[in-house]
Amino acid sequence: MDEFFDKLKDGANKAKDNAERLAKEVAKRTQNAITHTKLTIAANELQNKIKDAYAEIGKTVYEKYLEGTMVDEDLTSSFEQLDKLMDESAVIHEKIAELKNSLKCSECGAYNPTDADYCIKCGSHLVAEADDSDDSDYEIDEAFAEAEADEDDDEDIIIINPKKPE
Repeated sequence: MDEFFDKLKDGANKAKDNAERLAKEVAKRTQNAITHTKLTIAANELQNKIKDAYAEIGKTVYEKYLEGTMVDEDLTSSFEQLDKLMDESAVIHEKIAELKNSLKCSECGAYNPTDADYCIKCGSHLVAEADDSDDSDYEIDEAFAEAEADEDDDEDIIIINPKKPE
């Protein structure tokens, strides 16, 4: 019987050793995964910083181009393309503002809610522009005037009295 317990003890020790080895391997792989994730995040953050730096360089050079400062002729076509894209973007923003019935600030060009009295960007007083395309007031006034002129002609008027719900 002692032999049975010795074999059981040896089996338990082997299982314990295997479990320890497995736990160490899992810990090592987990640590590697964590390290890999941290390094990947750090690499992505650096890539974003590099992109931001490139963007800042490009913005600075483009601003010099807009000021009329001489820039490399190789960049001129890129700047002209950027000008077109900026114009297209402005048109799209204006269409969006029209859909939202936004007010455009005459000072800075920012779009504001229709109920705003002052620009949310620069603080200038906003003045709502009259919309010449809407002739609904004229049409209503004209129809009212025609109806008054036809007061003598009661034959065309039908009065409908709605029934009250019971």
